[in-house]
Amino acid sequence: MRNLFALALLAALPAAAQDDAEATKVANTYLNALTGKGDEAGKDLLLGGVTMNAQLFVLENAELKAREDKHEEGDLGKAVQMMNELDKSGRKALTKLMGAEAVGDDLKVTEVSKEDAEKLLKPTLEKAQALLKAAPVLAYVLRVGKEVYWHPKNPMRAVLAKAGTSGKYSLQMFRWTVLSKEGPNKTPREWPLRVVRFKSGKLDTGWKVLPASDWNAE
Repeated sequence: MRNLFALALLAALPAAAQDDAEATKVANTYLNALTGKGDEAGKDLLLGGVTMNAQLFVLENAELKAREDKHEEGDLGKAVQMMNELDKSGRKALTKLMGAEAVGDDLKVTEVSKEDAEKLLKPTLEKAQALLKAAPVLAYVLRVGKEVYWHPKNPMRAVLAKAGTSGKYSLQMFRWTVLSKEGPNKTPREWPLRVVRFKSGKLDTGWKVLPASDWNAE
């Protein structure tokens, strides 16, 4: 009965307040799973599913502090095209940076100077900056401009693969600063917790916790 009453109250809230309440609930549920105050199933709220690191990760305590929220709507086809162009440029630069070329059945490796490396990377950096400018929130959750953007387990890549290639997308993100006090000396540490929801004509992720850059529970 209590759960039904809570759901009824949530449904009666304006859209913005409802998003706020749902995202906050996801953040608290996830933190409670990490600290043992709630069901371990709260870790299932991680976008892309629970990795082994996430399954093992625990915290003694955690407290939600400052928060910011961002909302972005954009052209899905354009965003996907720009991401694909960035990927293509990155793969091309990587091949040249390795200085590898086929010579018969063998592979010839040549040394690449720092100047040549910067020249080879320039088109990729320019495409990354273009995506960051055109779709800043999407680029942020994709980790554009960071090494982990290229990580095969980047969960936002899987999301975009299912989202389609046309129409509009909507992306909401709540970013909290979390305070945890760790170790025998209760040393304070602050770290970010991001709760996101991506929607397109073909997909709605619901509110999910965006994994940290190394894809563990934090």
